[in-house]
Amino acid sequence: MVSKRNLLGWMLAAPLALALNACGERKLELPAVVGTEWKLRTREQLAALHAPQNMQALGLQGWWHAEYDGPAAPAVFLYEMKTAATAFELVQKHRSTPGVIALNIDRAFITMQTVRGTMPDLNRFASAFEKAF
Repeated sequence: MVSKRNLLGWMLAAPLALALNACGERKLELPAVVGTEWKLRTREQLAALHAPQNMQALGLQGWWHAEYDGPAAPAVFLYEMKTAATAFELVQKHRSTPGVIALNIDRAFITMQTVRGTMPDLNRFASAFEKAF
C-alpha cells in the first residue's frame, strides 16, 4: 500500500524527472544561415533504411542531406546518433578523403564536401557551421 505522503512525492517528482529528461537532449537542427556567406538551400530527411550499414549498427536516429548556397557550395550529411560517444567514434574512424571534412558536435556526426570551390572555402564553412550549430 502506498501512503499519501509517498504518493504526493511521486506526483511531484514524476513531472520534474520528465522535464529534466526532455531537456537533456536538444533537437539537432541544420542551421539556416552559416556565418555571413552561406544560406541553407535544400534540406531533406533521408530514410534510415538507406543509411550506411555501419551507421545503422551504431545507433542511427536519423539522417539528413543539406546543400548551402555560398562559397564552395557545401553539401552536408548530418547523422544523428544515439550518443555523443558514438558520433565521436565515427569521426575517429573516418577515412580522410580529398574535399571532405568530418566532424562531430554532440550526438551529430557530420560530413561536408565542396561541390565547387576550394578547401579553404570549405574549411571556413566548417568553422562557421560549428559555431552556428
